[in-house]
Amino acid sequence: MTRGVPVRAGGFGNAAVLVRLVGAAVSVALVGAPAWGQAGSDATPYHAGRDSGAPAEAQLEEARTRTQLRPRPMVAPAVSEPGWTIDLGGQTRVRGDFVRNQSLTDFTFTPGHEEFQLLQRTRLRASVENADLGIALFTQGQWYGRWGGTDEGSDPDLYQAYIEWRDAFGLPVSVRAGRQDFSYGSAFFLGANDFYNGLSWDGLQARIRASSDLGIDLIASRMVELTPGDPEVFLTGIYATYAAFEGSSLEGYFFHSRGGYPFFHREFQKDDPDQRWFTLGTRVAVAKWGFDAELEPQFQWGRVESVSGGGRDEVRAYGGHLDVGYSFEASWEPRVFAAYALGSGHDDISDGRYEEFHGNAFNDNYLVGDTGVVADLSGVTVAGVHSSGMHVGVAGVSVRPLDSLDLNVDLHRFVGMDAPSGFSSDLGVELNLVAAYQISDRLSVVVGLNRFYPGRFFRQAGASGRDVDYVYLQTQIEFGRRSRLRTRLGS
Repeated sequence: MTRGVPVRAGGFGNAAVLVRLVGAAVSVALVGAPAWGQAGSDATPYHAGRDSGAPAEAQLEEARTRTQLRPRPMVAPAVSEPGWTIDLGGQTRVRGDFVRNQSLTDFTFTPGHEEFQLLQRTRLRASVENADLGIALFTQGQWYGRWGGTDEGSDPDLYQAYIEWRDAFGLPVSVRAGRQDFSYGSAFFLGANDFYNGLSWDGLQARIRASSDLGIDLIASRMVELTPGDPEVFLTGIYATYAAFEGSSLEGYFFHSRGGYPFFHREFQKDDPDQRWFTLGTRVAVAKWGFDAELEPQFQWGRVESVSGGGRDEVRAYGGHLDVGYSFEASWEPRVFAAYALGSGHDDISDGRYEEFHGNAFNDNYLVGDTGVVADLSGVTVAGVHSSGMHVGVAGVSVRPLDSLDLNVDLHRFVGMDAPSGFSSDLGVELNLVAAYQISDRLSVVVGLNRFYPGRFFRQAGASGRDVDYVYLQTQIEFGRRSRLRTRLGS
């Protein structure tokens, strides 16, 4: 399971904390991304990758949503030239993960257990585009390996491969068909889940430019099995983005997902390949005068298999998050931020309803911390006891003491929404320290030091009160070149 994402299985002392800090810094230092509070790359004046024919090799969105480190200014993609151009490049990432009192295989709380793993991910890309025709072909292979843990593996995959036609038939419509990844807003609902082997989809995306301020995306896709045993998930929907004024974004989306990830009816885990979820959400983001804010509520309905297996339960769930921050005009560029997130839970598993929130299942995000003890807002299971739903409070600060160095600290407080009778709702506290250092334009390092302090619920479940430590150290290097092809269609 990909770390922190229910639909995928697969992603820890003091040394561990140092390692992970370095990893986050690398991602942040290497790539450009939109300013915090904007609606992702599509809310910027250009879309890195769509204009160049190839997506940005490393998006800061993932580092930001995981760590709240402020991204550096986005570097504009190369200006499209007449005729045919070719782009070759790639990215190599190496990270060491160390964990104590936790398992790296499924991120469960495992008192007395220590584990170290080495991860390697190499992605090679190639694209050919013709600006005159508006045609681009892109392919990206991936080799992902894990060594040292209990679930070692090394697998090559085709991560992306698509053809894109911009301004199809002279209309303000761009169509992308094939294997691709998606990232919207701050990736609360849907993102590339970049920290491990990623999340990509086979399908079709159509982007409609209704006006200079309004864009509408239509998606029909099937999740790619990047890890053996991944469930079959189908996702279709619409995502609209409106830039009312500079520094703001108003977004709305409606998605239908079928099949996929395991979920809990209290302590009973279910694998329902025909589960159906409808998710309706909106996102408002504003950045002005040093302040930034983001509000994103979601509502879900549908049908899932009941505990007895003899019928279906009606889904009625809700969740979302509110983030606020302020950046000071001072030395070290300090930024303070706070957030609140919630996911509904359910207590009575025999009333024909299912009220546990699963609206952030398709991407890891910083709201639930970095250790993975709490994977998402649906709840947490300890020693077979499940606390359903979640309240999360977050507070933190980030600084930039050097142009090439970012430091971040954030504290997360977890409270269960519907704990079992007789159990405490106190789930615990997590402290994350992250440092990102950009060694050069193409080389960066990130270190993370993280500790989870279990709450009373863990002790009542019989799991002990030992703290979980997770440390990582990650390095990443980017490489590539872009050249022009002289052909009959472009000289």
